[in-house]
Amino acid sequence: MVTGRDVDIKINTKEIYRYLGYRGSAPEEEIAKKIDSCVEEVVEVSELRGLYEKFPLSFSSHDTFLIGDIEIVSEDLGKNLNGCEYVYLMGATIGIGIDRLIARASVSDMTKATIFQAVGAAYVEEYCDYINEEIRRLECREGMALRPRFSPGYGDFTLENQENLFRLLNLSKHVGISLTDSMLMSPSKSVTAIIGVRPMDAEGEAEEDRKPHSGKKKDCSTCNKKDCTFREG
Repeated sequence: MVTGRDVDIKINTKEIYRYLGYRGSAPEEEIAKKIDSCVEEVVEVSELRGLYEKFPLSFSSHDTFLIGDIEIVSEDLGKNLNGCEYVYLMGATIGIGIDRLIARASVSDMTKATIFQAVGAAYVEEYCDYINEEIRRLECREGMALRPRFSPGYGDFTLENQENLFRLLNLSKHVGISLTDSMLMSPSKSVTAIIGVRPMDAEGEAEEDRKPHSGKKKDCSTCNKKDCTFREG
């Protein structure tokens, strides 16, 4: 399902602050005003487009499994998908406008360019949360719950897996995201992810998923990059 047109999403200011390194504190008034101005510019130029599709899942071992017709080897993703019956693949972008803002600001105002980077990162994550909620509502009706989304580049689920996700979803055609030779996406503020689906327990959720943002945020506990600027927890 393609989604994104006419979506109204509020960017989480606290997430922008976190991306900028303000952990547990707020920036001074001048910077806060600059952030607010950058948010307005980013929203004005952004074009949200996303796609998600359901695929079968089958395990041959704890770290080797099939999603659709592709074989994936990843212990970390395998743990995330343990107990799942099928998965959704998703791709989302806020468009090329943010890249143009960053490029222009990088010439004359590096502070503004840095803020644009943070705003773009927060915006695309909010959009991914929106898509996640669409999927959650669909699956909840069927008595199913979601695992936290998991993207190429986290843990041992390498960026090379982007190629398969792009092929299965045909993201270039449907969403306008392209993939470089180094497995990076353009527009830069784009996300691909896998979301596992498993049965709810009697209390209405998957037993292992009783945690904040379950089935929405990426699960940083499964990633080995301990020095990541954006790491949670």
